Amino acid sequence: MTRPPVRRIVTGHDDHGRAIILSDGAAPNHWSSEVIPGFGATVPWLTAAGPIDHVTDADPAAADAEIPSFPAAGETILRIADFPPDAVYPDEAGSVIFSELDGHDEAEAGAEHSGSKHFWFHRTDSLDYAVVLEGEITLLVDEGEATMRAGDVAVQRATSHAWSNRTDRTARVLFVLIGTEPLTASQIAERRREASRPLESA
Repeated sequence: MTRPPVRRIVTGHDDHGRAIILSDGAAPNHWSSEVIPGFGATVPWLTAAGPIDHVTDADPAAADAEIPSFPAAGETILRIADFPPDAVYPDEAGSVIFSELDGHDEAEAGAEHSGSKHFWFHRTDSLDYAVVLEGEITLLVDEGEATMRAGDVAVQRATSHAWSNRTDRTARVLFVLIGTEPLTASQIAERRREASRPLESA
């Protein structure tokens, strides 16, 4: 199954400060799973930690760019992912997925409270905006779930989660991943408890 390309338009400036179209075509950095039919992703852009480059015409998401699966603190990744129906994933899907994504640590972190209820469970130190572009997909967290359709937006705040496509067609989802300070779910819980404790009398 061939994944549809993602058209990418990149703007910039000329030497007189005028805005121009630098490129307009299929985003060159894309990947398709060799094991899971229809599963894959395209990365139209990303940024390193620190100041954003608006000066050069360098393409951080060129075809041969090495792009991490998940951003470190201060980094951003724009990714468009295609999720085929859950029914097409192989046995041991979780191991296959996270081997392809180099994400076993993220899968282990996501399994802490999920009870292995879905093979996609993982957790990253990032703030993720997820926008469904096509199809339908269900966002699962440790306690609860929400089905999303085209136009729906999820805001993922470093939570353990999974994506379940319970339909018979591929769902396409746009993600903006923003790397954040590394904090485990336990550390977040401890900070929440500390913040809710009444102040002790002096």
